[in-house]
Amino acid sequence: MHPRQHPRIARQVGDAHAREARLTGAEQLARASQLEVVLRDFETIIGITDSIESCARQLPQWMPVKQHTGALVRATSDASAELVELLAVRERLDAVILTVAGAWDREQAWALDGAVSPVAWLAHRCPLTRQDASVLIRTARHVTKHEKTAKALDAGDIAAIHAQIAARAVKHREDHYPEHEDVILDAARTLDPADFREVMRHWAKCADAISDPKNKKKQQPRRDLDENYFDIAKTFAEVGHVEGRFDALSIKTLIDVLDALEPPDPADRPGGPRTLSQRRAAALIRLATGETPPPVNLDILCDQDTFAGRMPVDLTRSVCELCGWGPISPAVVSMLACDAAIGRVVRRGESEVLDLGRRHRLVTPAQRRALHLRDRGCVEPGCTAPAHWCDAHHIIPWTRHGPTNLNNLELRCRRHHLQQHQHDHTQTMASRE
Repeated sequence: MHPRQHPRIARQVGDAHAREARLTGAEQLARASQLEVVLRDFETIIGITDSIESCARQLPQWMPVKQHTGALVRATSDASAELVELLAVRERLDAVILTVAGAWDREQAWALDGAVSPVAWLAHRCPLTRQDASVLIRTARHVTKHEKTAKALDAGDIAAIHAQIAARAVKHREDHYPEHEDVILDAARTLDPADFREVMRHWAKCADAISDPKNKKKQQPRRDLDENYFDIAKTFAEVGHVEGRFDALSIKTLIDVLDALEPPDPADRPGGPRTLSQRRAAALIRLATGETPPPVNLDILCDQDTFAGRMPVDLTRSVCELCGWGPISPAVVSMLACDAAIGRVVRRGESEVLDLGRRHRLVTPAQRRALHLRDRGCVEPGCTAPAHWCDAHHIIPWTRHGPTNLNNLELRCRRHHLQQHQHDHTQTMASRE
């Protein structure tokens, strides 16, 4: 089918011609040029669509099906292979759609109908939600803007979902992508979408760590602390409803404490084992009534380059995460190295262990008492946080062999502690450029 014969396009062409009749000669020429771009792009899509429709018409001849308990059960033994083949065709179509949508958006062809944005045009004329349309346009713009990414997608080296994940991670970090495009594409070629999503989350944290201090994303770790909240509302039934939001470090600590207080019940418990939510609710009450929780440890997994303040050269082997939770900012890792019980395993690559350290506390109780007496609270000018809210901060970082003595220690509240490490981390990255 020629694109001009397609029912939807025919209607759009007719509508466009009606509007063009009301335009000046110059405006008509500009509109005609835009329309030709749209038709050329749609011709590519429709050609693939016609091929798929042709295959679909042939399905009954080689893929008999029967109805069984409401589900279609294939009678052929190679149904799995057929499904994989169809999904591969869809993947190629998705890649073409991104390319065509990028060119269509670049030419602002959506303005032919008077639409205010490409997202609004797609949501109105296609079976897409505004959110899906927004994702499509964001990904298409990302592919169109970066030639290497476009070539990798066109060659089938990466899938459309890889481009979508990268486009989401690059948002507000566009300046860093060209420099690391090759590294990111290498990771996309070798990783499945789930693993690639984790890699891009880690890349985003590293990019934020070296961003301009005025960039809002640069301040994200500190903002995460500032935006914590915990609400308790009384319902009409005289029960409490709890809602909250916590940064990664705080919520992981809370989860570990609650789960340690109330471990899984035995299978023969009277009334049956409680659910995870029930056990955590019971643990929270025990914690609030003053019961001392068992000691818990937070494990941080960080590769050598990130730990040293360098942008990783191989994203498939780099990591900076709170074990059991997910990626965190390198600045948070640096902060935890100041005053925490940490288990240290420094390694190069996937298996070569360079240094294995025992779990230990860096600041002794005696040193902490001396800090409380000397500093009385957070040392940041203007901050009134009391001493018992503060961490012991190494002025010369412990990761750079700073000594753990009173002359090299000061009290900082969690917010200003993290702010100081963000500043130190930025200086480290800048000195390596």
